[in-house]
Amino acid sequence: MKGGCRVASDGAGRSRRVVTLFVTVLAVVAAVAAGWWAARATLEPQGVEGAGSGSTVGVVWAEATEGSVGRSLPLSTTLRQPANVVAVNGLSGVVTRVSPGQVEVGDVVYAVAGVPVRVVEGGVPFYRDLSPGVRGVDVEQLQAALVELGYLDGEPDGIFGRATEAAVEDWQDALGIPETGTVTLGELVAVASLPATVQLGESIAPGRVVGGGEEAVLAPTGERDFVLVVTADQARLIPAEATVEVTWQELTWTGVIAGSVQDEFGNTEFGLTAPDGGPVCGEECESLPGDAQVTLRSEVVVVPRVEGVTVPAAAVRTRADGTAYVTTDDGEIDVQVRASGGGVAVVDGVEAGTRVQVLGEAPAGPVPGQDGAEATGGR
Repeated sequence: MKGGCRVASDGAGRSRRVVTLFVTVLAVVAAVAAGWWAARATLEPQGVEGAGSGSTVGVVWAEATEGSVGRSLPLSTTLRQPANVVAVNGLSGVVTRVSPGQVEVGDVVYAVAGVPVRVVEGGVPFYRDLSPGVRGVDVEQLQAALVELGYLDGEPDGIFGRATEAAVEDWQDALGIPETGTVTLGELVAVASLPATVQLGESIAPGRVVGGGEEAVLAPTGERDFVLVVTADQARLIPAEATVEVTWQELTWTGVIAGSVQDEFGNTEFGLTAPDGGPVCGEECESLPGDAQVTLRSEVVVVPRVEGVTVPAAAVRTRADGTAYVTTDDGEIDVQVRASGGGVAVVDGVEAGTRVQVLGEAPAGPVPGQDGAEATGGR
C-alpha cells in the first residue's frame, strides 16, 4: 500500500511541474509579443503617402528656427611693426636705467651714469650740444618739447636765447640733475611721432658699460604688416578668396589675402590688407599697441556666414521644375534656399516656429545652395 501511494504522488507532482512550465512559457511569449507591439506603436515613424510610387516614407517633425550657416577657422594674425634706429648712444659710463615701451614727449628711455636720456618729437637727429646762441631745427625741436612740458611760453623760433636757457634749467631741476642751462649731445633723442613704442639696442642694458656710438633707441617706421601664419594642412583649407576678420579689443576689421610665402619651417605666411589695399586697421591703427609684434585674434571666413530662418536640409524638397518647397501643417510652402550646410538650410518663405516635415529618406533632388558650410542655431 505504501508503495502504491508513492507512485501516485510522484505522478501528480510531475503533472503539476508540466503545467507550471507550460504556463511560464505562455507568459514569456505573451511578454515578448507585447513588447514587439509596443515598440512598433512607439518607435516607428508615421507614414506619408505619395512620397514615391504609392509607398510610405517615415517622417519626423522639426521646427524652423533662427540660425546661421557658414564656416570659419579660428586662428591668429600677427601684426609686425618694423623699427629703425633713430639714435645712437652719445654718453659714456654704466647704464643705470632703462625704460623702453610706450613713451611721450620728455620721457626718459634710459640713463648712463645717472644722466637721463629723454625723447622729444622731431625728424632731425640731435647731433651737437645745445647752448645759448645756437640756432637750428634741433633747437626748435627742443623748444617745442619745453612748450609742451610747460617750461617755455610762446612759439618755437629755433634760437637758443635766454628764455630757452631758463626753461632748460627748470627742466633739469625737475629731473634732479645739475642746472647748467645747456643740453649735452646724447641727452636728447628725436622720434618722428609721439607717443610711440620704442625699443632699446642690445648694448643698452642695466650694468652694461657704454662708451658712445652704440645703437641706442629704435622707433617704429610706421609700417604695419598683418600676417597670417598657418601650417601646411591649414593652408589647404583656406581659399584665395577667403576673408579674415581681425579683432583687437572691441574693434574688428576685415582683411583679404594679398599674397603668400613659405617660411623656413614649411609654414605658409599669408599677407593681409584691407579690401581697398591699405592696412587692415584702416583709420583705427593708432588704437593698436606699438610693440614690434602683436598677436591679434582672427577668424578666417572660408564660407561667408548667412543668417536667417533655418530648417533641416532633409525637409527641403525639389520639384521637377527645380523649385524648392517644405511641407508644413498647412501643406506645401515654396521656399528659396539661401545657403545650406551641415545638414541645415537657411530659407526664405517660412517663419521661425513653423513645423516642417523631415522625410526619413534622402531628398528627391539636391538642395539648392548646398556649399558644405557649418550651421549654427538650427534645431
